[in-house]
Amino acid sequence: MTSKKNLINLRDTSDQPEEKKQKPVAKYEEKAAKPSKRKKAVIKEPKEKKAEMKSFRMISKIEPQKRQGRYNVFINEEFAFGVDEEVLLHFELKKGLHVDAALQKQIESEESFYKAYSKVLNYLSYSLRTEKQIKDYLKKHEFSHFTDRMIEKLKTMRLIDDLLYAESYVRSMANVNQKGPSNIMQDLKMKGVSENNILDALEEYPEEQQLENAIDLAEKQWNKARNRSQFEGVQKVKQYLVTKGYSFQMADEAVQSIDTEKDEEEEYNALVKQADKAYKRYARKYKGHDLNQRLRAFLYSKGFPNEQIKRYIDERDAE
Repeated sequence: MTSKKNLINLRDTSDQPEEKKQKPVAKYEEKAAKPSKRKKAVIKEPKEKKAEMKSFRMISKIEPQKRQGRYNVFINEEFAFGVDEEVLLHFELKKGLHVDAALQKQIESEESFYKAYSKVLNYLSYSLRTEKQIKDYLKKHEFSHFTDRMIEKLKTMRLIDDLLYAESYVRSMANVNQKGPSNIMQDLKMKGVSENNILDALEEYPEEQQLENAIDLAEKQWNKARNRSQFEGVQKVKQYLVTKGYSFQMADEAVQSIDTEKDEEEEYNALVKQADKAYKRYARKYKGHDLNQRLRAFLYSKGFPNEQIKRYIDERDAE
């Protein structure tokens, strides 16, 4: 009996290790079933890639401005710049186009040119201009760096033509202002027109018209010289014509073409008007003989004849 019990116990004991060996497997499976508390690894993009994505600038929208011919360009949904229609077409700007820094710089430079061009067109809208006037205008508005290109463009479009300008200016000055050819020539030189173009343009102002204008001006000036002696009046008219740009020869011819004769009484009335003013002025400092000498010298310088000067002084002394 005892031996059988022992045998049974021995078998039972031999089974124990198998149960103990299975327990660690169960624990491992239990642990595997539990969710892991470790954080998932975040894949970070390289800095270079981020910078590349940021630098990729794409036109997202183009919309017209209120001002006709102008457009707003949006890059990556943000307003980037405004452009002229010519710039838009030149660079073929459209939605989806990649605009890097170099391209944007070119666009902005072209936009600056068309701003200058717009200003010049406005400047030309008031009047014809010479090439020099356009250059001066660009310099004044700090667009000198566009001068050569601007002049070439305007010439191609026939918006500036110095000969055409000179011809128009000559006709205007001849018909409206009645300027003489010398003054017109000087004006055009100051505006930068070449001598050859000036000479060609002056063919629009024939000598016959020059003389007609000179005579018309001479008559108007002579009417203003009624209170002067005949001699002084004639000299003043000639001087006026010369200052208007007519030659001495044409001034003489014009004066000879108008009636500058004064009868004796007209001449004396003119003398009295000037002598009375001079008398009041000199009488403040001089008396008697000295006063008469001053009056005589003054009236003689004004071209009045001696006999009429003597007549005035005698009548003044007799008062």
